[in-house]
Amino acid sequence: MRRGLGVVVAAVVFLAITASVWAAPQSVVLEFKGEPGQESRYGTTLEMGMDLEAMDPASGVQVFSVAPRLTASAVTSGRVLEVAENGDVTMAGRVESFDFSLDVADLHARLAIVGPDGGPPQLIKLPELPIRAVVSKSGKVVAIEGLDALPIPPIPGPEGGSINLQEMMTKMIKEFSQPVFPDRAVSVGDTWEWEMTVDPVAMMEMMGTPVPPEAKRELGAMSFPIKNTSTLVAFEEVNGVDCAKVEAVAPWELSMPLGPQGPGGMMLKESGSTVVTTWFDYAAGRKVRETTEMTMTMRMTAGPATPAHMKMRLSGESELK
Repeated sequence: MRRGLGVVVAAVVFLAITASVWAAPQSVVLEFKGEPGQESRYGTTLEMGMDLEAMDPASGVQVFSVAPRLTASAVTSGRVLEVAENGDVTMAGRVESFDFSLDVADLHARLAIVGPDGGPPQLIKLPELPIRAVVSKSGKVVAIEGLDALPIPPIPGPEGGSINLQEMMTKMIKEFSQPVFPDRAVSVGDTWEWEMTVDPVAMMEMMGTPVPPEAKRELGAMSFPIKNTSTLVAFEEVNGVDCAKVEAVAPWELSMPLGPQGPGGMMLKESGSTVVTTWFDYAAGRKVRETTEMTMTMRMTAGPATPAHMKMRLSGESELK
């Protein structure tokens, strides 16, 4: 009996010690980090499906229906080039392999570069991309460098001019890039938010395209806000790494008239949501796994009729190899 009691006591002590060693932290500061030369390789998969139907508004008879399906996989790597004093990390990327398939009606297309075992190619070495991304500690893309090294011919612009791609990308990054993490320590259950407005007029002006006053009124109706709410939902272990599990949810809705309004006037209604779940290695400052789920529904209505209806779903997963 004493021996049995001793075994029980030893087991309790062992469990107590194990629990203290692997106990999740009360709070963490989530920051992207890195050391020059550090490399991270990710395997990524993507699936997208769409169902689109068009009807004759008068008779309600289906005009056409199409259901494209896309699947893709890739192995990519990112390498830290430098880390600034303020913590900004400059990254370079390489695509090691990819496999892309598209099915639309009777058309099947595939483009792939993979090795004999489905892994990275052994004979073909894809070069490192000339583009470099500068990312802050909070995950906000601060700048994109190296666009001028891409072999892109001048893009025709309005009034015989050309569009400066690098300048346009820089403006869009400053306008739309948002931080991934807050600038404070967070605990399980804590949330943080950002909000932005998608404005077609502002995007066209960034590209140097003049927008007539009458078009501004119509395009202005297409602007809509997106509010992202992120939550630290748990601390979990992934592939032997202690991670913070963060869920980011961003729903949106859009309703706008198409053409003159009145009885039977056309309306475009769209709604959707994006959910990104990230398992983040808070000690090393990098993602270990990330999943993305996006759903969208679009309807074009003309009075009680629905001439067009579309549903789309996209799912993706990326994991550190």
